[in-house]
Amino acid sequence: MLLSKRLWFFQYLDLPLIITVYFSLQRAPVLGMITGAAAGIAGDAVDGGVLGTGGFAKTLLGYIIAVLSIKFPLQNPLARLAVVAVASTASTIIYVGLNLMLDREISYIANWIEFSRVMGWKTLTDTLASVPVFFILDRVFPDQPAASRMAIKKRFYE
Repeated sequence: MLLSKRLWFFQYLDLPLIITVYFSLQRAPVLGMITGAAAGIAGDAVDGGVLGTGGFAKTLLGYIIAVLSIKFPLQNPLARLAVVAVASTASTIIYVGLNLMLDREISYIANWIEFSRVMGWKTLTDTLASVPVFFILDRVFPDQPAASRMAIKKRFYE
C-alpha cells in the first residue's frame, strides 16, 4: 500500500483486494468479510481517504465472492482470474460511488473517460498481479481438504 505513493506503477495495484479475493475463494464468508474489512480499513488509513469506504467495498465483495464460491466451483485458475477482474471493477465502482455520495472529490473522476481509463488499468493490473500473489499464497496457506469437503456438502445438499 505504501509503494503506490513512491512508485508510479504501483498506483493501480490494489493488493488488499487481491488478498481479500484469495481468502474469499476459500469458501468461508466470515473469513472473506473479516479479511476485506481489515484490508479495506488499513488501506483507508494509509491512503488518507474517508475511513471505511474502502473497508465497506472490500467487506461487501469478500462476502459476495465467498458465497458465490460455495455455490459455484471457482477454484479453476481461469475462474480465479475472472473473479479478480470483476472484483477489481466492482471495487472501483463501489469506492467511487461511496465517495461521490459523501461529496468527496477523487482525483481520477475529472471526467468519465479518465475514470474509464483508470478503471481499465486497475482491472488489468489487479488481474495480472493476482497470478504471482495467488501462487505465493497457495504455498503459504495450503488447501484445507476439510473446508473443501464441507463446501461441497453445503453446495449439493442445501
